[in-house]
Amino acid sequence: MYANIFKNRLFIGVLVFALLLVMGCGLYYGRKVTTQAPVKIYKPVEVEPPLLPKPPPPGETAESGHWHGDEWHVEPHETEPAAVAAPPPAEAQPTPLQSTPDFVNPTSTSSNPLFADGVPEHLQCPPEFIGVYLNEDKEKVLPKILPIYQEIKEKWNPDRPLSEVWNPMIEAEKWYRENADPEKAELFGAAGRLDWLVQQWLDFPEICVLLDTDRPRASDMLRVDIGLFSPDWNAVTLPDNSGRIFRRSYDKKHVFTWSADPPRTLEDGTTISYEGPWTYTAGPSNGDPNAEVIEINLDEVSDEDLERLGGWNFNINPYTTGAYKLGDKK
Repeated sequence: MYANIFKNRLFIGVLVFALLLVMGCGLYYGRKVTTQAPVKIYKPVEVEPPLLPKPPPPGETAESGHWHGDEWHVEPHETEPAAVAAPPPAEAQPTPLQSTPDFVNPTSTSSNPLFADGVPEHLQCPPEFIGVYLNEDKEKVLPKILPIYQEIKEKWNPDRPLSEVWNPMIEAEKWYRENADPEKAELFGAAGRLDWLVQQWLDFPEICVLLDTDRPRASDMLRVDIGLFSPDWNAVTLPDNSGRIFRRSYDKKHVFTWSADPPRTLEDGTTISYEGPWTYTAGPSNGDPNAEVIEINLDEVSDEDLERLGGWNFNINPYTTGAYKLGDKK
């Protein structure tokens, strides 16, 4: 009996020991595994080698053609043009009130070749006179701008031929007149606006000299070319019934005499004549009552002398044709 009990106790002890051993080993192994890094498994990937371009056939190059599959084309390969990105919209700019031609510049620049490096500051229009017209306050303005005029005329005159500067000056003058304030503008001379007037001096000093040396004819020719005068403004038909034309002079009074008018035939066939002598006066265009008087007898004067004694024919421009050069006394 005791032997069976002993045997049962020994069996139970061995069984318990074995269980404890198994549990201890399991705990130890599980703790060790948790401290190890996880195992990563990499699947191998097969990489295909890059395709190399197929070499051109013998006698050809990559520039002389291209492959289409197994067929070689000698024409250049057509490609679609790359899309060009549209530029960003430009910022809106204020619209100018008017477009000004090249000859209308600030008085810091000029078409005069002597001012290629810029106009000296003392020859520029004073800022307080920009946009001001001469007739607004001549007594205040003239003493300040006349020294500019004198220096430009005397020291900054390139002495270009009149035939080169006359027409550009006329175009400038027309623009000044068209864009001037009609309530303040003058007939000509940059319409009397001071900054434009200084600009005209800077651009065309030859005309300044011309107006000083041949003023009556030059100023009248200016009026004709800018459209203020007719070319025949000084032409009169003599009243002696000869039909001859005489052109009044600027500064001379002409007194014409003739013995009688030619006989006239009336509508009823009657012939009448007016006995003379008769007198006709063509006064000077400058209106000077003390102008020199020249007497002409129309019964004796030739057409050539009549033309020589008269004023200028403004259908002819002596400055563009070269008939007059600066310094001439014609």
